[in-house]
Amino acid sequence: MFLLLGADYYGTLAAVRCLGRQKVPVFVADDNKKARALYSRYATEKHVHPPLSSPDELVRWLVAFGERHPGTVLYPTNDHLAWLFSARRAELSRVFYMYNPEEETILSLLDKKRLSAACAKVGIDTPDTRFAKTKEEIEELKKTARFPLLIKPRTQIYLESGIKGSLVARPEDLDAELERYTSLVKFNDALTSRHPDIPDPQFQEYLTAAETSIYSVSGFVTKAGTLVARASMKVLQRPRKVGIGLCFETRPLEPEVLSKLGALCKEIGYFGAFEVEYIADGDRRLLIDFNPRFFSQMAFDIARGVPIPTFAWLGARSQDEELELRVKAARDFVPKDERVYVHRTMLDLVLFLQRMSGQMSKGDLAHWRGWLEEHRGLVTDAVRQSGDPMPAVVDTAQWVKHFARHPRSFVRSFVLNK
Repeated sequence: MFLLLGADYYGTLAAVRCLGRQKVPVFVADDNKKARALYSRYATEKHVHPPLSSPDELVRWLVAFGERHPGTVLYPTNDHLAWLFSARRAELSRVFYMYNPEEETILSLLDKKRLSAACAKVGIDTPDTRFAKTKEEIEELKKTARFPLLIKPRTQIYLESGIKGSLVARPEDLDAELERYTSLVKFNDALTSRHPDIPDPQFQEYLTAAETSIYSVSGFVTKAGTLVARASMKVLQRPRKVGIGLCFETRPLEPEVLSKLGALCKEIGYFGAFEVEYIADGDRRLLIDFNPRFFSQMAFDIARGVPIPTFAWLGARSQDEELELRVKAARDFVPKDERVYVHRTMLDLVLFLQRMSGQMSKGDLAHWRGWLEEHRGLVTDAVRQSGDPMPAVVDTAQWVKHFARHPRSFVRSFVLNK
């Protein structure tokens, strides 16, 4: 049995389908009764758990669930759970099979300040990133940082309100944007009580390549250090400057990137599923994110011969020999076709609205229509899958509801591309 929380995430849906097709009983839970993956035909049972915002209550629910269902595998599907499962591993591992490293390892990846330091140790390039808190440090930042720059949270772990990133064009705009950041960003006390410095922002140089050239390496690494990965390029995101990926294309794995990624995992002691994002700036690959858990476009890797949920299942159940064999087989497998990944519903909406608003040229519209036609039959969709239609129906309903509740955000992101 496998318990998956965060049923509204596309990576969770991919895991439900992957495991379900292998006849693994999958229990799917969320604090939202309308979550997408709950409606998959592969969900063995549906459950409602306490909200993520109440981690102590959630852990008590999990422990009670594990006691009622001995032998169940538990694995994180988002940043909050990756940290929580590691921070509370002593309690959870008593009643679940798990494949989670220690809390400090997870923080070394999800806290950008720790991640920058770890990358420097193994020679991985990162964008120029500063950390400033006092008035004197802020003034120094204005003088020495390259503008424009992004003000971003150091982590997304238990970020309860805030912004993904705020672009600051000029040094004289920094104070106002920083004040806005401080007023908007709030973390759950469960995290800040253990790590009080987490709310401090990071200041990162903004590279225009981030708009269209995000190189992603994703896969799985075992406790023994055996690593399998696939690479892709995020070629369209919403909104354009700091956004969520809509379209990805297959790319070759770059040996140097892969070698240093393996060294990073070894340096901090990480094992499990991962997605790592790099800004592709000419010949440079600058690491900006390391997600140590299931991830949004995981269905893309599964379609390219890397069944990450299966690997997590085997690892958690201590089937190490079988896991090593499967991971090595996936590593040696060469996909015949260069697949692409898309959230077709969102792409169609973006193309229509941005063309109507003048934010997208006629030529760009023709390009993306042609792109879809060129890859006909080679598309992995975020939600749509033959034989399992209901998650796509629920996904559309969820977005309609979101748009109705947040019209200004909808117009800004989908129509104005800001």
